[in-house]
Amino acid sequence: MFGYVRPYKSEMLVREFEQYKAVYCELCRVLGREYGLLARLSLSYDLTFYALLSLCVDGAALSQHQGRCVVNPLKKCTFIRSEGEDYRRAAGFSLLLMRQKLLDDRADEGFWKRLGCRIALGLTGRKARKAAGQYPELAALAEAFTRGQAQAEAEGQGPDGCAEPTAVLLREAFAGLSGCDGGQRTALGEFGYFLGRWVYLMDAADDLEEDLRRGRFNPLAAKLGLESGRALTEADRDRAAAYCNEALNANVARMILPVNLLELGPFGPIVENVVKKGLPEVQREILFLRVHEKRRGARKL
Repeated sequence: MFGYVRPYKSEMLVREFEQYKAVYCELCRVLGREYGLLARLSLSYDLTFYALLSLCVDGAALSQHQGRCVVNPLKKCTFIRSEGEDYRRAAGFSLLLMRQKLLDDRADEGFWKRLGCRIALGLTGRKARKAAGQYPELAALAEAFTRGQAQAEAEGQGPDGCAEPTAVLLREAFAGLSGCDGGQRTALGEFGYFLGRWVYLMDAADDLEEDLRRGRFNPLAAKLGLESGRALTEADRDRAAAYCNEALNANVARMILPVNLLELGPFGPIVENVVKKGLPEVQREILFLRVHEKRRGARKL
């Protein structure tokens, strides 16, 4: 995924941050064990959050273990393990989404990146088929997401239309964590839908200037009346940041109610930190801090 769904460390208790790291490290371990070393490249904050949310609502027995980092054996790590499918499902979903991203990049990027994508696709093909066999519903979601995204962008749809495939992807993926609990399913689906919209719009805002420079499609460009190949002025950046911040805040606001309705168990404070503090902080860093840094750099030149 994109890596934007992360906690705001400064506002976390030490215990909570250690728990978050333990989930992250366990997901990395399971990715390697189930799908091989290359699959660990798909590890992200977004799928760590998916695993964490699954642990919250699944209710499977958890245990804490100490061990060595699977990437750096000199480093000691804490792992939170689950007797349920939480990590295996998150690992499978992570690999399936990575494969769809490789397929998309193979069609859109330059020669060397396309070559790299072809090599990676060949190396992960067997493991991806294994993940699709284990979690066919997630494989279908990932494929539908890629098709929907490609169609929306080919049709030149605006921000709402282009954000819809990601919103539907997370709505169905989150709702599928609920088991037979209809109430949880509704709240999880609502939460996932608006988180998906937020993720897509955040990525579009983050990539806007580069997309304009390289002549790539970005739904925010037409919405804001920006032309490809033209450098953004300070006024353009301010207008883009203001519009994106307003749209992103609206989606964060729509996540609050379903999150408050969920029964999140011991990891509830971490989930709430991500939604109520982590996402706004990511917005602030990307929309405003980077703009100020670019301005300072321009003045120095």
